[in-house]
Amino acid sequence: MVFRFCFMPLVVLLSLSVQASAQQPKASSKSVAHVHPTQGPHHGELLEIGKEEYHAELLVDEGKKQVLIYLLEKDAKSSIAIDAPFVMINFLAAGKPVQIELKSMPQEADPKGFSSCFGVVNPELMTALHAAKPEPKLSVRIRNKAYVVKIVHKHDHSGHNHAQQPATQPVKKR
Repeated sequence: MVFRFCFMPLVVLLSLSVQASAQQPKASSKSVAHVHPTQGPHHGELLEIGKEEYHAELLVDEGKKQVLIYLLEKDAKSSIAIDAPFVMINFLAAGKPVQIELKSMPQEADPKGFSSCFGVVNPELMTALHAAKPEPKLSVRIRNKAYVVKIVHKHDHSGHNHAQQPATQPVKKR
């Protein structure tokens, strides 16, 4: 008899527990895929800086032989301006190291003395971007941390100009 009285409350508790868990919505076993943006706000190719700490947007204007780099926050939408007169792209040409400076091109929204855009007109850099071996690398310092980013320019070049918007168009800050 004592056993029956001790056992009954345990059965009631277990049945209430099972009912409560059956009523709670179950977490989805499907994981939400991490979406990587494929294009920047200027319609250029995105390069990951660090472990997605920042992004660089690469715009190539074939006609002008111009290369632009826009520095973007982690969201790949908001600009980040840095206090630097240039950023560097390094590559090999004829087996010798080449360094090309992309000069700062401050945008309207950039604070005074800072820039979120850097550019250069350079046929040698254009050749390096299209060649398989030079493997150009962007060197940039953001918030006192140095980054080196491999540039892979893989966009189709047939019949169009890569620079979709003028270089002077500002990127709005958050």
